[in-house]
Amino acid sequence: MTAPGRFIVFEGLDGAGTTTQSQLLADALRGKGRTVHLAHQPSGGCVGLLIRQILAGRTATQKADGKLDVVDERVMALLFAADRLDHLTSQIEPRLARGEDVILDRYVLSSLAYQGATVSHEFIQAANRYARKPDLTLFLYVPAPVALERVRKRGAKLERYETPGQMQQIEREYSRLVGTLASVVPIDGTRPIAEVAALCLAAVHEQLGIAAAG
Repeated sequence: MTAPGRFIVFEGLDGAGTTTQSQLLADALRGKGRTVHLAHQPSGGCVGLLIRQILAGRTATQKADGKLDVVDERVMALLFAADRLDHLTSQIEPRLARGEDVILDRYVLSSLAYQGATVSHEFIQAANRYARKPDLTLFLYVPAPVALERVRKRGAKLERYETPGQMQQIEREYSRLVGTLASVVPIDGTRPIAEVAALCLAAVHEQLGIAAAG
């Protein structure tokens, strides 16, 4: 019988380096002979694509007077939860069951941090009650001003949550959450990329007993 794969999640502000570090960890684990599937949320599924359109400002809510308005945060929380469940059942859980490791860029903690400032955590947790718990969550800590500067350097248009006020609010939510969750390992994301990658790999080895560094 095939042993199930490990489910590893990266969390952090936009610009914290979750995408880069997810890829580096996947490469490191593959180098150790493990089969790894790298994914992100919002996913590339039908609900995830809708979320991406909203985040980029290409889709909005039409009010009764015909004017367009931003999509309510409660609706965003439900959309993220729907995308998460679809992604889990269609892509993640089947891969874990056949022994693949899954590294996911963003998961439930993102919803609690990004929508949790204006939507109750009880509402968000209820919407995500069927979400499988990760084996390990790595939180890349980068201060909001630093993260926002990194985002700006990409040259792309800033999205819904990428404003100074929003980023600071999300940073506070993340810090509060991470401080109460023993299952989350904080990593200093301000260090050089290679150092952050080494810390992440070491945490995976220490917490899950796989892929010893070196």
